[in-house]
Parts: sequence; structure tokens; C-alpha cells
Amino acid sequence: MDTEDLYRHLSERVLPELKPKIELQDYITARIPPFNPLDQLANWPAHAERLRERYLDEVVFRGVPEAWRSPTPSVVWGDVLESGAGYRIRKLRYEAVPGLWIPALLYEPEQLRGTTPAVLNVNGHVGPPGKAIAYKQIRCINLAKRGLLALNPEWLYFGELQGSMRTHNRAGYLDLVGVSGLAVLFLAMQRGLDVLLEHPNCDAERVAVTGLSGGGWQTIVLSALDPRVRMAVPVAGYIGLEQRTQCRGDIGDLEQNASDLVRVGDYTWLTALLAPRPALLIYNDKDDCCFQAPRARASVYDPVLPLYEALGAGDRFAFHANYDPGTHNYELDNRQQFYRFLKRHGYTAETASDDEIPSDDKVRSQSELNVGLPARNADFRTLALACAKGLPRRRVLARTAAGLTCWQRTMRPRVAAILRYEEPTIQASLVSTCTDAGIEVRRWQLRTSDGFTLPAVECTCVGGASGGTVLVVTDAGRTGLPDAVERARARKRRVVALDVVMTGEYSIAGTPCAQVAMMLATAGERLLGLQVAQAVAAARWLSALYGGPLTLLGAGRESGVAALLSAGLGAPVDVVVAQNAPISLRILIETGVHYDECPGLFGFGLLETLDVREMIALALPREVVLVSPEGRPSLIRSEMAVLSRLARAAGGRGPSVCPTW
Repeated sequence: MDTEDLYRHLSERVLPELKPKIELQDYITARIPPFNPLDQLANWPAHAERLRERYLDEVVFRGVPEAWRSPTPSVVWGDVLESGAGYRIRKLRYEAVPGLWIPALLYEPEQLRGTTPAVLNVNGHVGPPGKAIAYKQIRCINLAKRGLLALNPEWLYFGELQGSMRTHNRAGYLDLVGVSGLAVLFLAMQRGLDVLLEHPNCDAERVAVTGLSGGGWQTIVLSALDPRVRMAVPVAGYIGLEQRTQCRGDIGDLEQNASDLVRVGDYTWLTALLAPRPALLIYNDKDDCCFQAPRARASVYDPVLPLYEALGAGDRFAFHANYDPGTHNYELDNRQQFYRFLKRHGYTAETASDDEIPSDDKVRSQSELNVGLPARNADFRTLALACAKGLPRRRVLARTAAGLTCWQRTMRPRVAAILRYEEPTIQASLVSTCTDAGIEVRRWQLRTSDGFTLPAVECTCVGGASGGTVLVVTDAGRTGLPDAVERARARKRRVVALDVVMTGEYSIAGTPCAQVAMMLATAGERLLGLQVAQAVAAARWLSALYGGPLTLLGAGRESGVAALLSAGLGAPVDVVVAQNAPISLRILIETGVHYDECPGLFGFGLLETLDVREMIALALPREVVLVSPEGRPSLIRSEMAVLSRLARAAGGRGPSVCPTW
């Protein structure tokens, strides 16, 4: 059988086309906690406070350095732009976390006497204009002309905070080292709230937050978790996880799917935490980005309304569906709905107009509104590198076989916990068998006890497999390595090419692996942990079915690491081969590897717990082969030297490095 024929056999479908999508949807949604706030009605304030504490402790500030949580932000005030039209703009910057400065604009009424309401206007994904986007300027001008303070901060990756290392999925670098990447974005908005509340004219009892898209997401998260916010008006910014599994446009970035968020409670619970404060949820009927009004209403408004009504605050909770233009916007209709909601709840005078004050001619250029920032303003990469010092916390230091065994026994449950690893059982079904050019090809469906149906293709020489069995998993799926399969077959080995979750045939057409990884993580699971558990279960099935020598080959960054971890967590294999795996997880941060390229490796706290050196040490005394490991040659040599000394001291042979397998 030539390579072309082998590829054809490997690529033939084993599963119905929609099966992976349906199974993943079921798996994720089964992990969403029930929404039952009326059960807590008699003690709602105390229950809401406990829930806030859980969100903050278990999600937002998990692993965050104490220095990040300083009680008051550093603020530097800059120039003042006079308008001559009843308001002024004060430039400022404030420190969200040490080293990361956020530029902002404070719109003030010209005549400030006593206290006045304030609005934090947070940004969405607005591209290069950032805080200078026209619709946001017009809204802030209108607020100031109505007598309110309006703060307009920049959002990471936009406007003055542009830069590839500030894209939101780079927050995965911090998650990798066990520090919540969400904390950076949360503190960036919360420090803005601090700035407003420190203003001598701010009425602390009348502080609102609003924003579009990512600004709508910021609005719900900050307002739900910081009760100093007295009114929330999120615009087209969020939806529940069940709807996210069904509509790719609703999934969003990493911050919207923070690790373990839904384990505490989905966005419906976050919305409930607004009660009984005034809240207006604005969505767009034909939104061309995400969160269309009909889906959003059913997800986060209708379920929460009974709580508001039971608390006697039904008139404080409103929903507006925008039809003009009905696309993703915070244009005139949506802005006027906001102004009217402010008036209804006493934030503006009863005589204030319901209509917008025309201000298009007051919109300024981006350069006029630039604040200026320090030359070395921090980003996700620099913050993560600072937090990564001294990691992992439990380096393998064993000097004897007994010491290694003791370290392995201690580490395995820690690694299993960080991966959320639970090994399923497998029920195998033979789908088809054929023989071609002396090769028997068998196609299997492996049904796991946790609800997945994994496709596998087995290739065996008709004369038998005297060299044992090779289980192959690859980042590209089972069609990704026909050459490696061919080499294994040439050595008279049975080859079983398996697609674990989100590889090959077991992926979702049109939905990137990164977005599925996010949804798994926010539901409390880990993509890498699932892949490892499936590889271990498949290895046990093969060992029981055929016996004899068993090799596990993982090819690619994620599959190579998964293979090492599978061996370390008990896969019954004699040899583990990791091809193109990183020699250290640190290089993902140091070389700027994007989360989207290998999302499974950015599991929360993975590098805090162990690095690739420890993964290999867990797999000993099995034979470990690294094929073309990724990393600097000097780093590869130093890591291999450490591992070789460890293996010799433990009475075994160290791992080997080779260009091919």
C-alpha cells in the first residue's frame, strides 16, 4: 500500500458528521449549574454577597499577586481640553496593575456644584480609534451636558493600548502560570470606577456603567461583582454558555470564557447579581456580530425578571431590542434609551430632554484625545514573565530511584487535579474491515463513559504485528502523519490512529479549537485533560485487546505534551514518543506563541504545577523519545542533561532526542 492509499484509508469518515458538535454541546451544557435564584429569595442579599465572593476568589483574582490589589490606583492627570459648549475634557492615566497604565478621558460639566451622578463608559472591540470612536464621544458629551461626570477609559489592544501582546487571548499567558488573566481586564475597569468615586463631585449613590460589545461584557461583570455600581446598561455584550455552544459568533474571547467562571455560575447568575439595582439590557435584533436580541432575551433577561419582580423591583429591570439599525451598534436609538433610563431613575433632571443633544460637530480626532503613556507600558507577556519566575513550584529534584518514586506518587494527584483529569472507560464498536495490498484496515468507534465517541483507524499487516502496537495521536488528526504510520507499519507494528477531542475528525467544522477550549475551561474542564484521559483509556483498551509491547506516539505541540502526560498518569505503554513538543512551556510565553495555536497548553496553572521536564520525569522509567523538540538547542541540551542524570540516578536510561521516529 503506497502513502496515497494509506492517506485515503486514514481519512475516510468513521463518525456521522454532526456527532462531535452534538456531543461537545451536551458535555459542556451538562456542566452549567442550575439557575434557581427564587430558592434564595428570603436571604437574597446574603446569598448574592457569597456568590460575588466566590466569583472574585475562585475566578477573577485566583492566583493574583497581592500587589495587584492595592486599595487605590495611581493616577496622573494631564491636559484639559475646553469645549466652550458646557463641558470640558480632562486627560488622565491610571495604573490598572503595577506597570500597566490605562489612558482615559474625563468629561466634566463646566459648572460643577455639589455632587452629581457619574457614568463609567467602557469600550468594546472598536479597532484603532479606541476611546476616540465617534459614538462614544457623542455619548460622553451628552452626559456631561446633562450634568453628569463621564469617564471614557481605553481598552486593552485598542487606541493607545494597541499591540499584539495586548490581544485578549494573550491573557492565556497569565492563566498558564496560575494567575488569572481576567484580573488584568477586571482591574482595568474597576480602577476606572475608583477614579470616578474619588472625584470630589461624584455622587456615590448614582454611579452607572455602560458600553457596547466588549464594553457590554465589562458592564455586566463589573456591575455584578462590584456593588458600588448602582446602575448597569450593557449593550450587546454577553449571553449564556448554552447559547454560545450553539452560535459561534456568541463565543467571544478568552475573557468572556474565563476558566471556571461557569463553575460558579453562568451569565444568568451574573445578571441576577444586579438585582435589585436598576438595569437596562440593550440588544440588537439583527446583530451582525453576536448576541442577537431574541437569543439574549431568552438567555439573560426572561429568567431573571421573576427575581426582580419577587424583590419588588420589576420596574428597575428592562430590556430594549434595537431595530434601527438593528445591527451591532450603540447609535442614536440605543443612546436615547440609555438617557431615558437615567432620567427614569433620577440620574438627570425631570426636565431633561429624552432626545440626544446634537454633538456630531464636537467629535475630536484621535490625536487630539491621545493622553500619552510610559514607553514601557506592561502587557500580558511582560506580566506573565514576571509571574513565571521560580516556576514550576515543585521541580523534580530526586536523586535516587526511591526519591523519584516518592516524587511521582506526590505529583500525580496534583497533575490530575490541574488537568481536571478523570479517566473514562471505553466501549469499542467495530465499524468496518477491509484488506488492501496486504494491509488489514479496521475502523473503530470508541464510546467513552463520559459521552464522547472517538474515531480510530487500525492498520495491520496481514502477516501479523510482531513488533507490537503503536497508538498515534496528532494535532492534525489521524491523517496528519501518514509517513509515521508507514514507518511503524514497516517495523511490523500494528498502528492505531486515534482522533481525540478537537483533533481530526473529532472537531467542529467552522469553530476553531481555541473557542471550544475556552468553553470547556469556563465550564470547569480542560481540553488537555480530556485529550490525556482519552489517550490513556484508548491505551488500556488496546493493551487488553492485543497485549504485547505498546508505544504511544503524540505529534505536535499539544499531542506531544498529551502523550508525555498520558504516560505519566498511568497509560500502560512501554515507549512514549513526543514529536515537535516544546522542551519547556516557558517558550510559549518567551517566543509569543498565540493561545489560538495550542489552546490546550494554556490550561490554568499548568506551568505553575509542572514543566515538560516534570512530565518526562513522571513517565520514567518508560523509554521516552523526543523527536525534533521545539526550543533553543542550548535549552534542549540543558534539559536533556538534567533528565539523563535523573534517570541514571534512578537506575534507568534517560530520554533520547532524534530527528525522526
